[in-house]
Amino acid sequence: MDVEQLSCVVDDLPPAMLRLREKMEKALSLLKDSLGSSFLAQFWAEGKRGFAQGNLSYPHLCVPNSTLLEYRQLEGRPGFLRRDILNRAWSYGRQFPEWTSNVSYYRPDEYAHLSDAISCGVRGIIAFPVIESDQPNYISPNLCCAVLELVTMEEKQDFDLETEKVAQALQAANLRTRLPRPRPQGFNEVQRAALTEIADVTRAVCQTHRLPLALTWIPWGHDDILKYNLSFWWSGQLAIERTACYADEEMQGFVHACEQLFLITGQGAAGQAFKARLPSFEPDVKEKHVRDYPLAHHARKYNLNAAVAILLRSTGDDCIYILEFFLPILVKESSEQKELVAKLKLTLQQTCRRLTMFPEEPFPWKRGSKVSKNNDKIEPAPDRDGHMFIERADNKRRKVSEVWKHFDKVIEENGAVRALCKGCQKKYPGESTKGTSNLHKHLKSCSRKRQRDAKQHTLPSDLGGNFVFDQERSRLNFVRMIMKLGFPLDMIQNEFFKTFVYDLQPKFQLCSQDTVQADALSIYRQEKEKLMKYLDNLSSLFSLTIDLQSYGDNKMSCCLTMHFIDDGWRMNKKILAFRMIEHDYMNEAVKDVLVEWNIIKKVQFMFAEIAPPNSQMTREFRSKLLSQFPHMNGELLCFSCYAQTLELLARDGFYEIKDVLNKIRGCIEYVNATPSNQDKFQKATNHVKLQDMKAASHDDPTRWETTFVMLRSALELREALTQLEQVDFDFKVNPSAEEWKMAMIVCGCLKVIHKSLGSSSPSIDACFLDVCYIYKNLLSWEKSEHAYVCSMAKRMKVNLDRHWSEWSFAFGILLVLDPRCKLKFVQYGFLLMYGSDASKYLQEFRSKLTCMYNSYANDTASDISCLPSYDLDSDGKFLGFCEWLKVDPLKSDLDRYLGEPVENRDKVSDVLAWWRVNAPRFSTLGKMARDFLAIPISAILSKSTISGESTKVNPSFNGLRPEILEAFICGQDWLESLENNSKEGKPGSSLVSTDVRFDSPGKQMSKYLAGPFTVSKPTSPEDLKLIQYVFDSSLSESETIVQCNNYHLSRKELYSLRPETWLDDNVLSTISDAMTLVKRKMEDSVNRYLPIVFAANADDPSKCISFAKKHRMKENYMSDLLCCEKAFVPVFDNERRHFFLFVLQLKKQVVEIWDSLAASCQSDWVDRRLHNLLVSLDALFKDDIDQNYQKVWSFTDFRVERPSNVPQQQNGHDCGVYVIKFMLAPEELTNPDFMVRF
Repeated sequence: MDVEQLSCVVDDLPPAMLRLREKMEKALSLLKDSLGSSFLAQFWAEGKRGFAQGNLSYPHLCVPNSTLLEYRQLEGRPGFLRRDILNRAWSYGRQFPEWTSNVSYYRPDEYAHLSDAISCGVRGIIAFPVIESDQPNYISPNLCCAVLELVTMEEKQDFDLETEKVAQALQAANLRTRLPRPRPQGFNEVQRAALTEIADVTRAVCQTHRLPLALTWIPWGHDDILKYNLSFWWSGQLAIERTACYADEEMQGFVHACEQLFLITGQGAAGQAFKARLPSFEPDVKEKHVRDYPLAHHARKYNLNAAVAILLRSTGDDCIYILEFFLPILVKESSEQKELVAKLKLTLQQTCRRLTMFPEEPFPWKRGSKVSKNNDKIEPAPDRDGHMFIERADNKRRKVSEVWKHFDKVIEENGAVRALCKGCQKKYPGESTKGTSNLHKHLKSCSRKRQRDAKQHTLPSDLGGNFVFDQERSRLNFVRMIMKLGFPLDMIQNEFFKTFVYDLQPKFQLCSQDTVQADALSIYRQEKEKLMKYLDNLSSLFSLTIDLQSYGDNKMSCCLTMHFIDDGWRMNKKILAFRMIEHDYMNEAVKDVLVEWNIIKKVQFMFAEIAPPNSQMTREFRSKLLSQFPHMNGELLCFSCYAQTLELLARDGFYEIKDVLNKIRGCIEYVNATPSNQDKFQKATNHVKLQDMKAASHDDPTRWETTFVMLRSALELREALTQLEQVDFDFKVNPSAEEWKMAMIVCGCLKVIHKSLGSSSPSIDACFLDVCYIYKNLLSWEKSEHAYVCSMAKRMKVNLDRHWSEWSFAFGILLVLDPRCKLKFVQYGFLLMYGSDASKYLQEFRSKLTCMYNSYANDTASDISCLPSYDLDSDGKFLGFCEWLKVDPLKSDLDRYLGEPVENRDKVSDVLAWWRVNAPRFSTLGKMARDFLAIPISAILSKSTISGESTKVNPSFNGLRPEILEAFICGQDWLESLENNSKEGKPGSSLVSTDVRFDSPGKQMSKYLAGPFTVSKPTSPEDLKLIQYVFDSSLSESETIVQCNNYHLSRKELYSLRPETWLDDNVLSTISDAMTLVKRKMEDSVNRYLPIVFAANADDPSKCISFAKKHRMKENYMSDLLCCEKAFVPVFDNERRHFFLFVLQLKKQVVEIWDSLAASCQSDWVDRRLHNLLVSLDALFKDDIDQNYQKVWSFTDFRVERPSNVPQQQNGHDCGVYVIKFMLAPEELTNPDFMVRF
């Protein structure tokens, strides 16, 4: 690195300074290659006269840069002696390095050469107090002998790296600097419990009142937390405890700056609070001087505002904790700050359990003469003994009457002081010379009224105590209700509604429509962010339905709905966007939404519907989508559903008899024209004995099914119409006999189509068979002797072939993935359709299916990691080949699945439930099934069902801006009640509660929510708070929650304990670690627990033994083999993606396999893993066996048993939870009420 290093002229410096300068030069030489670009490092020390600080006589280090060198010369000018960062580091040498990321955060009175520094391009700066390590004993060991200033032209987030390098360089040069000492971490159990509670309290307060930051300061003295009964003199320091702080993401840098220093008594709101033993309030921390508040310049960087510090005392050990809350930047008025602090303190009191607040005195805004000029009233506050005091101008306190708790002193325009009753607002003379007799008298008559009012305004809470009304929370809940239920926005202006709300809660203030819209947009964005985060964590692909509604004038609405299967194998539907667009922007709008949601490459299937139908627009839209999404299979992009296709076929049939249909319509119109015609038709009906038949009704030409019903009814009444023609000479529209015959034949053909739509809930397999039968009939109709039938059949076949090609592949895959159908069902349908040519079409479909499966499958055939390894230096090198010959050729998941028998329809009613249980057996095919079964069957089968009622714009929302309209439509779809979330497990809540109990048949149990779990017993408030903290998705996923000897668990790993989620194997290892710690403390413990990583290495005994020795498995988990009766070894089955348990009963020499999916545990893999595990244990405990059992005892001689009474799981993801339950409570294995409640 090119640097300029100067040693200035050695004038007549004292010898001590010369030695110091040599040390400086050595330190700089060590720093030469450690610092970044554009920096200046220079020392400041006493000059030759011994009292003035200077820099030009001492060495410096600088990257050649004219502006920084100019800055160095400017600092050396005479008169540069005003207090700044250098003077603070020098004068207060017992303090720590002072730094800033940008000098512009200093004020001129804090950094004397601020303007010069800015003009020279200086940004970050840090000053280190330098102390000589070998100075004489008679000199103070902390006396500062110099200051090292490090200046950079970059704005740095912190100087952590530079501080470490400087400390190392100074130490090598026999110098040192003073750094914050490490905080004592030896908290006892009571202190840890207090800090855990404080963390909950700070989070609750900040989230409730939307505070950006809360710091927890601990007063340290002699390496312990100071106690409540400490005397007022204190020489300790305040340090923050980061684990008990709460900070927004953008405030983490400020918390880090707080960690790098200590506060002393009187510094900042926290220091003042501890000094006075009272709450302390700072109206604006940015206005403090750095000398009085060392974090002031950092507060300016992060734009912090007011701060209030509150002292808490632990009831367990009287330790003191100081909580410093920073108010939002927008809360600047003193009245607003005062109101917020009052709410904050109330929330604090309600949240604390083992902590109590110090007795309070008035805040600084109450200080002054008899009447505050700012608030025009005096508010006395109780002291520690409950007596009322008021602050005077001379800071002396005067005792006042208890009656002033119920009155406010106010100044009227004429200067008179009045006492204002807080209950009824009546005024009385308030001068001190008037006494308080009248006030006491009034209070007796007013107290009963105030008690009645208090009863009306204080609502009992189900959780105990009183309900605390929160205007903001209630307003947001009100807006959520409007969004979810689609209420009109003008309801807030309705007088009856206003009266209703006032009677429920007089304090609730209804907001304007503009506020409702703004809140709705904010809620929409919050829910969107949560939903995007939820979707990002899903590994499955999505299906997309696009509903386009044209309104003319080149305008149309576009609603995009996403369908997916979540981790619990539940079908989900979420509206992604509702946009008003132009016709030419359809494909761009779709792409914009997918890019916005970051799912453009995760869409597997698309279905689009344009209303009213427009064939040209459909073709253009399809072509553009295929070009925009080349990764999509064209056969998974559909624009016509099954119902639309059948409608086209029916219209093809009606086209052949259009003239007959017109005559039939004329007949119906004539018969219903007049009462006389109706009487004549009734007589004709009676004459042919059809009086019980219903009269035919007109059809709706836009709905083909009504036309079919009209035709069928007319055919039933054709004899009556023929009789009417003979008696009524004015009736001349009756079809001829030949025309009636044509209508009868076509109607008979169309019955096949009409019948296929008759089911109220059509299924994919039923519709597939209907298509097959229709296609088979079309082939026979083509050979009809009637020309119009042949023409109709050909036209129908063209339309069916065109549309069948769009959704036949999706049809086929969905049928194959249905365990009740599989490929056999497709083969049967093809035989109906194609007859002798079925094998050709089946082979083509099977080829596409295999190709799709291969896109999911990993290339396991070439993976040699699954093959056993042997020592190449022995004859065992050929054993691998022999073992490989015994293994059947690997079959793919698809082949194994299709090779199994078709499931019975009576036993399998839910396809998703079947896959939820069996997906672990077919890992690759299971992933494919999860993606394809997300295709909304209703979109393929039924017309106008892809988005349902969600896309119908509520008339109450007419006239709203497009973004507000989208917020209401999406919000209505996204918002879910807590009850719905707990039942359905839908995304949209940070703590989704799902019942995953496996109760005994017919056993009814109560349900209680505990975070994401449903349990059978109420949870204690302490445990409930712990659960909510652990599973709070707003907190860092990397935070360590559980710490054992050898393992620890982060919040992300603990997320795998949530319902319907596969367990992280590290949880099992940590359980083993924790159980080992617990059992070792018990004298009569006979059980041992091995981590799952031990069994994971048992494929190769030699590797397993080396792994066990390296990680001291024997010493850590099974140190005393003679005392052990049972050893629990959790295992993960790679083949089935499944957890189970080996239980070694050493006294009985039996090994049991506890498997919650016992029906599938008969696997060669399990037997091999068990054998290798026992071989490894023999080698690991060889010395113990030889010494205590005379070599007649061996793990490999253990008898293998598979108990039949092991509780069985009812889904495909709770195997890990069952293993935990087995390990924690093995005695409950035979209990018929064994269950897992998570």
